[in-house]
This record gives sequence, C-alpha cells and structure tokens, in this order.
Amino acid sequence: MTTIAAPPRRARPSARPSARSGARKPARTAAARATTRAQPAPRAATRPFAIGRVGGLLALVTVFALITAVVFHVVLAQHQMELDRLDGRIAQEQRTYEQRRLTASLLASPQRVIEEAKRLGLVQPPGPAQTLYVPKAPLPEADDGSTADTIADWSKTKPSLGPQQP
Repeated sequence: MTTIAAPPRRARPSARPSARSGARKPARTAAARATTRAQPAPRAATRPFAIGRVGGLLALVTVFALITAVVFHVVLAQHQMELDRLDGRIAQEQRTYEQRRLTASLLASPQRVIEEAKRLGLVQPPGPAQTLYVPKAPLPEADDGSTADTIADWSKTKPSLGPQQP
C-alpha cells in the first residue's frame, strides 16, 4: 500500500514568549485575543481579480447607460423637430383655409350676387312670381298646410323607403 506524506506545516510564531527569551511580554486581554483571531487572513491573489471584474462590469454598465441616454435624447430631438415642422405646416394650412373661407363668403354674399346678376343683364321681375299651368299636365295636390306625421304619413316623409311600413 502506498501512502502520500502531507506537506510540512510552517511553524507559526507563538503569542507566548519562548523560554529562550529573557523578557516577558505583558499578557493580552481576552478581547484583544478575540479580535486578533476573528479577522481572517486576506486572500491576496483572489481579491484584486474579483474587484477588477466588478469594476470592469460596473464601467461597462455605466458606459451602456450613458450611450443609451444619448441615443434616447437624439431620437427625442429628431421627433421634436418633426413635430415643429408639422406645426408650421398646420398653421400654414389653417391660414390658407381661413383665406379661402373668407373668399367664399365674399363671393356668396347677396350684394355680390345681385351685382353679378346686373352685370350679366339679369333684372328682377316687376311683380310676384306667377305659376304657369301646362295643358294636360297633372295638377299638384292641394296642400292643407299641415306637416306630415312620420308614422301616419311615412310615404310622404320618406318616399325612398318604398311601399313597406315601419
């Protein structure tokens, strides 16, 4: 059977004075001994590597956040410029609409229509309008002056509905 020997242990300096030294050190309190023993030995090889990783990751996240913020602001500024351009076009079209509306109202005014009729040679009739009767044409039905009732006289009110009743 083969056995493997454990590596030799390094001797730790003892807290107690050795018998060889002539001077004795003062005794430490229990609290001081507890704090000395409670602190683990730092791992020199592991800590700088882990801190470097965390620091690098933190730097990457920060750079990514800054680039994202810049891109967001650029897109926001582009959309704001587009909105400003559209607002200008809307204002221009509203002015055009108001101008055309004014022109249409001036053209449709009664005074202008009368002036245009006179310019074309039209004149107002000397008397009230007269009804002309055509021989052998059916006469209009007598109107009693009342308004049509929608339910009772639906065919007069809505002749396009046909013979069906509601």
